Amino acid sequence: MENLIDIDEEATRPQLSINSTPYQTQECVLYGSIFSKHVPDLERRLAGLCDPGCEEFFEHEMSFCLRSLASSDVKTDIKLRRRFRTDHQIQNYWQLRYIGVPEPDQKCPTIIRKEISSLVHSSDMMTYAKALGLRMDYEYMTQGKLWTKGNIKILHSSLTKSIRPGNYDSSSIKSISDSSLVEISISLPESAEYMPAAKTLRDFADQLMPLCSMEKVDYWKKMFSTATPARK
Repeated sequence: MENLIDIDEEATRPQLSINSTPYQTQECVLYGSIFSKHVPDLERRLAGLCDPGCEEFFEHEMSFCLRSLASSDVKTDIKLRRRFRTDHQIQNYWQLRYIGVPEPDQKCPTIIRKEISSLVHSSDMMTYAKALGLRMDYEYMTQGKLWTKGNIKILHSSLTKSIRPGNYDSSSIKSISDSSLVEISISLPESAEYMPAAKTLRDFADQLMPLCSMEKVDYWKKMFSTATPARK
């Protein structure tokens, strides 16, 4: 019974009821990028702005889609994420994450979207994903650091891909870009008012200027409409 975890249920129940958030949450997000050679400068800025310490990560992420039967142009994004061990062995714990379509709120200074995360244990995750009807769009590896400032999460990571699908040793991994991705976010309960948190996130993001410009990227518009010609 090695899969069982010994937990003092009575002792942990009050803490879980206070600190846990609803299963379905809202997420405020901003994205940016920075040349990899300037990442040390960004880390020094974050060290002065954020809580003490940071956590390094090396993860494998796969993005799947579940297309609607009514319209093949509309799809639901599902992401699977697993963490590599330091010796590049793979754990069988996966984060299964649903990302909803952002809210069409032009006045909000950040992206607002629904997000559902759960933890799955499986030694054959691809079979499980196929059974759900999911099709993989793309995959990549991320390696970087996680910082926090209260309930704000800041991640900067370099993106790499495997030149031989299914092989993730150092000889098979190739860098995608000479830039690093920067993401800052706040998670909120589903029914919470998001505008105060979005403004807090925007204020924090402005403190990263001019090293990194954090933007509200309209990435979802490509799924629903074609580009409109610029006005003269």
